Amino acid sequence: MEEYYNIETLLTMLTGIGTLLGFGWFVIARHYKSNNEQKLLKLENEHRDELFRIQKEQEKNKKDWESAMEKEKESLELELDEKKNVPLLQESKTVYVKYLHIKNPKDGPVYTKYNDRLEEKIDVFSEYHYFRFNKYNIKNNSIKLTDTSSGIVDQNILFPWKKLTFTDLPSKNLKGSISQNVDNSDCYFSATTYYNGFNEGNEDIGMKMEMDTLEARIIVDFSSIIGLKKLFTKEPDAYKFELDGTKTKLLGLEKISEGVYHLVKYNLKKDESLLVDFHVDWNYLEK
Repeated sequence: MEEYYNIETLLTMLTGIGTLLGFGWFVIARHYKSNNEQKLLKLENEHRDELFRIQKEQEKNKKDWESAMEKEKESLELELDEKKNVPLLQESKTVYVKYLHIKNPKDGPVYTKYNDRLEEKIDVFSEYHYFRFNKYNIKNNSIKLTDTSSGIVDQNILFPWKKLTFTDLPSKNLKGSISQNVDNSDCYFSATTYYNGFNEGNEDIGMKMEMDTLEARIIVDFSSIIGLKKLFTKEPDAYKFELDGTKTKLLGLEKISEGVYHLVKYNLKKDESLLVDFHVDWNYLEK
């Protein structure tokens, strides 16, 4: 009986200890929870001003970005409006003419070739390449590139690349004239071969302004011609053709090297022309 009481007492003691420990852990947990909450509240109070500052700064950055985008949009719209009102100008036109062959027809051709456009063989007595570069201030333009000669012309529009188109068969079969319309580019580059266009009575080369032009430049190169030093009787002359057809002699034709000449003029009107006239000793070419 005494032993039973000892066990019962022991269980009572253990239960009491367990209850006491549980209460202790509860008190400790409450203490740590309360302490952490206080620390979190303290940290939140300490950093509330910093958080508020960051939020304000982000809002300001967003407004600044939106304002900058709006100003850029307005600037682009203004630029587009201004471009609509800008007059079309040819900023520059450059022509480079390279002579390859000059022979008196009395002595026979330099060679014979087949011309695809005309679908016939031609005897070549003279040949030169006419490279033309046009630069405009805006892409919104439409011009006509025209090559004419007393001989035969083969025109090629290289930039932007364009195949030759003819509205009718007679225009395709014209030996000495080709005209092609080009548009929607701020620059054009063409290369035309002239066959038999340089002959006695046709010893000049020129360029016509497709539009009002700020700078016009022509380079003429005879450096590949055999017997060049005896080809000319005197140095060439330069002229300007006004809108009313008046022919004015120009100064400023520069001799760069033997057989190579350079002329540049500024502020020309649409349809005005520059021309360089050469004085060839055709008797020398017969020898």
